[in-house]
This record gives sequence, structure tokens and C-alpha cells, in this order.
Amino acid sequence: MKRQVNRFDVIFLLIPSLSSIEALNVVANNRADLIKSEISVWDNVIPPETRNEVHIQASKSGLSHKAFQRRDRNSQLPTLNRPLIEIVIDNILTELGDAAPKSTDDKVQFVEYWTRQEWRHIEAHADVDEHRAKKEDSQAAATRENNSNLPFRYPTHGHVLYLKVGTAVEGPTCLFPNISSGRDLLKAEQSTELVTVPAVEGRLLRFSGDILHSVPRPADLWFLPFVKGSSQMTPEETWGRSVVLFNTWFGDPPKDVPLDTAKSLGNNEEAHSRVNNRIDWDDTFSLEESSANGNVCRDQKFGRPAKVWLLGNERRRGYHLRTIKLKAPEITKELLLEKFKVGIIELTP
Repeated sequence: MKRQVNRFDVIFLLIPSLSSIEALNVVANNRADLIKSEISVWDNVIPPETRNEVHIQASKSGLSHKAFQRRDRNSQLPTLNRPLIEIVIDNILTELGDAAPKSTDDKVQFVEYWTRQEWRHIEAHADVDEHRAKKEDSQAAATRENNSNLPFRYPTHGHVLYLKVGTAVEGPTCLFPNISSGRDLLKAEQSTELVTVPAVEGRLLRFSGDILHSVPRPADLWFLPFVKGSSQMTPEETWGRSVVLFNTWFGDPPKDVPLDTAKSLGNNEEAHSRVNNRIDWDDTFSLEESSANGNVCRDQKFGRPAKVWLLGNERRRGYHLRTIKLKAPEITKELLLEKFKVGIIELTP
């Protein structure tokens, strides 16, 4: 039976007297006019049989990044030589209303994607055009120029499609709206929001392409003084975290990412049926709408500081150290261990 999810019944409002997280209808910090980032979460996006098929294909595809160009949706050509992963991604974007080009005069949309089957600690970062950034860094090193303020090229949107989640997996995808680097975290006025999205099978997360995001392992890693030993990865049904990650780019694909040159994604009904109709998706979370609905209480009792790990070189991190400490309410750890409900909370420098 399909689980019914009411809009905003999974948003956390933090109140000092609460000893646990409560799912209420009022969130955010009364600055909806300042919200520029997009974060949306839906459940029941693809049926179980499709999830299983995509998971099997993803397990064989490796960790390398691939890309494909989206085609004219009016095309009547059948699906030719396209991996199921690309078919599913393309149909998800169509259900979301993402504009694929309608003519040769339109700006071309590319999709970069990769897969991961294990729950690993992913340090906080914003996705960028990786090889372009590396070339810029090499050129700056050769000429001894300071490129720390050179802007990155970010995707339009990032996405996480959760396929299979082990019973012991707790690590959510953690996102910092309107934040792209460690520098931005320290420059944030008064506080910054943290949105936590637990890994749930059949769930889709979509966010602005320049958002800082992370996956902690252990889930409470930010509060641990150190972590001993290596993480357990097997068996899959206990520790697996199978996801398809994909970014959309307009104009040009990310530099040096292999481009699938199959003729067309087509528009046939069999391929389209791999994804549930948008009307059947559960609207689980929207940052924009939740921010417009109320206030997050600022009078919070703070516990141990959260030590957020940053990914990449100093330019990518926007900060000279690998970690940044932020004041976190005591309830933050419980939020990070949550199995289903999307959370939103405030951290301060």
C-alpha cells in the first residue's frame, strides 16, 4: 500500500522545551524573501521494480561520471541504445517540467550522472565542473596567480535518487541552503539553515546546483572527536546505500565527462512507464514553501559544536582548514539519526 505523506508533516520546528523532534506545520526563520536556494523532496517517484532494475545496472556501471544530451520531447523515435538509468533520469526530469530543448535554437540541456552503492562519508562540497576547475588550478599554479576568488561553474540542479537503503543506514544527505563553501558558512549572518534528507527507497531529492551538501558517516560524525577503524560495507541489505546522482547543465556539458552519443531518448510509452506520474508522487518537502510558513525559534539550547568536514583544495573549500565548527542545538544529533522525516534546523558560526 502506498504510504500517504501530507505536505509539511515532516518538517521539524525546534522549540527549546522539546526533548525530541516533532513534525509540525511551521518552519524556517521568517526570511523567505532571502531564500534563493531550491530544495525539494518527493517520495514514491519510481516503482519498486524499476528501482531494482536500476540498482542492478548501477552496481555494474562503476563510479565514473557519464553524461548525455536531452533531446526534443516531440521526437517519435524509439529508445535506442540508452541505459535504463538514462531513460529513468530523463523521464524524471520530464515529470518535473525541466525544459528539454524544443528546437535547435534552444539552449541544449545535458545531464551528468554517476552512481554509488555504499554508505560512505562524503565531506561537505558543492558540485562543480570538476575538470574545468582542475585546469584553472593548474594554469594558476603555472603562472603563480592567486585564483582563490575565481568563480566555479556550477550545475543548474543536483539530484539524488535513492534506490536501495540498508536497515542500518542512518546517514542523511545534509544541505546548507544559500551556501556554496566553507567561506560562506563563516560569512552567514547570524545563522545558517541545515536541511537533512534521510535516505529512503524511491525518494528523489532535488536542489540548486551550487548548494553545499554532505553525507556523514557515522551519522553523528560531526560531533565525534575521532572515528576508529574502517566502516562496514557488507552485507548490502544492512549497509548498502544505492543512489543515482545526477546534475543538469545548460549550454555545455561538464568538461571531459564522456558523452553518450546514442541517437535519441525517444518518447515511447514503455520507457515512460518506468517512472510514476508526477501526480502520484508524494510532496514531502519544499524549502521555499516551508520558509514562507512560519518561524524557527531562535532561543535554542546549544550542545557540543558541530565540526563540519570540507571537501577539496583550499579554493574549493573557500577556507584554509579542513573543518569548520558551528554551534548546533542539542537536538541536532537526533535529527541526523532520523530514518524518514526531512529536518530543518539553524546552526550559527
